[in-house]
Amino acid sequence: MKNLLIVTFIVTVSSICALAQKPDSSKPPAPKPAAESSAVRLPSAADVLEKYVKAIGGRDALQKFKTRYQAGTVELSPMGLKGTIESYARSDDRSLTKVSLAGIGDILDGYDGKTAWTVNPIQGSRIKEGRELLQTKRNNIFARESSIDKIYKSVTVRGIEKVGEHDTYVIVASSDGLPDDILYFDKENGLMLRSDTISITPEGEQAVKTFYDDYREVDGIKSAFKIKAITPAFEINSVITEVKYGMPIEDSKFVQPK
Repeated sequence: MKNLLIVTFIVTVSSICALAQKPDSSKPPAPKPAAESSAVRLPSAADVLEKYVKAIGGRDALQKFKTRYQAGTVELSPMGLKGTIESYARSDDRSLTKVSLAGIGDILDGYDGKTAWTVNPIQGSRIKEGRELLQTKRNNIFARESSIDKIYKSVTVRGIEKVGEHDTYVIVASSDGLPDDILYFDKENGLMLRSDTISITPEGEQAVKTFYDDYREVDGIKSAFKIKAITPAFEINSVITEVKYGMPIEDSKFVQPK
């Protein structure tokens, strides 16, 4: 399951880490398709995505709940920063992520369905606009795993590539006005093992490679409990410690603090 908590966290921390090292605004080189991909018949993107949905629990399970809460720990290298993270999300696409980093403080990143905002001790409070807002809206679609083919304008299978020891089908997911997302799905079990994204931040475009591991089932839904995100400037290692579905989340949770 592509973890919304981690996606939001990467975008937020990319801005914070500008004080340590300016993000690399260059786009990563496109990975070369594996040689075997031209010798085999590739499945359709629809088939790969349908296998993924089934692997993480199926559409009924994904759409059963209207809220989600996640919590975990994070560590940033090489800065040596450690902390905790919490995320709240609702089916009306509202979300809040709170990152508490030792020596920095609390970082808040929220979306109320219309306005996306962030508050942190380094840069203060601001509203997201333009392409950054567009990307936030796309990332905050609730249960987005069940409708990847509808979220993006087009999804195509590029080939077969290795992620660690696993062969994966590589899907290029494209949207108008935003960089492509590259998604890697295990050929055998259908789970997402990696995603390559370009996060839009005020400091520039931040290339991020995210790896997903230790999938576990909670309330019929599988999600990765270990996530490693790599950027040109730093690495984030996250461990999810708690996942809850169906808990009440009040509207005030998503309102930008005054």
